[in-house]
Amino acid sequence: MTKVLYITSKSIYVCASQGTLLDITMAQKEKGNEVGILLIQDSTLACWNSGVNIIADAADFGIDVYALKEDLEARGIIGDNVHTAIKQVNYDEAISVIMDKYEKVITWC
Repeated sequence: MTKVLYITSKSIYVCASQGTLLDITMAQKEKGNEVGILLIQDSTLACWNSGVNIIADAADFGIDVYALKEDLEARGIIGDNVHTAIKQVNYDEAISVIMDKYEKVITWC
């Protein structure tokens, strides 16, 4: 079993390959790998707690989804506006996730 973290910074609303990322991570999860997604910068726009949310769907599928708290706050996504399936992490916690929890780290758009 491999532990893989994907770090993405582009909004799912403007980057078509974000859907591909979700397909890849779900396929890896089905093969028994531990998979995570760390949302930073504009990719945190996918964390809204309303409507259809494919990032939350990934979390419900068993993929660990993290969002950088400072980037959420910078975009006004705070409190109950953040989907409950998404784990908010500060900078120190994000470094710990990157360095300690996963064997491989891949940057995505």
